[in-house]
Amino acid sequence: MNLANVMDELGTKLDPIPGLRVKAYNADSVVPPVAIVSLPDGIDFDATYGRGSDSMTLVVDVLVGKVSDRKSRDAIARYADGSGSHSVKQALDSSNTNTYQSCDAVTVASVDFGVSDEAGIDYLAGRFTVNVTGSGS
Repeated sequence: MNLANVMDELGTKLDPIPGLRVKAYNADSVVPPVAIVSLPDGIDFDATYGRGSDSMTLVVDVLVGKVSDRKSRDAIARYADGSGSHSVKQALDSSNTNTYQSCDAVTVASVDFGVSDEAGIDYLAGRFTVNVTGSGS
């Protein structure tokens, strides 16, 4: 499983979400609403015997706008929905109809909310935890 390919494919899966800009890497500057696919803290090798599978947990940050803006609250709520056209979970979760080439399985496990400081501006953000498993060989 190639990390760069996984990050790129996650970005590709997020692209169809209406109005959402996507960065499949840690970006220097952003214009919300934007999803940023970040590097994992690490990769766990050999989850199964004989290099059968590896796993990692990536973070996808979705920044929507000023923290104090009601529109920001409404926007992050749409991205945090479990399903629907704006749902990060629906866009990323692997299924029979949403398959991946770079890995075997993708599951959005959770989302936490907070403030993200980008270039001195505080944005309301959702931090999506994404579990990825793929071939170890």
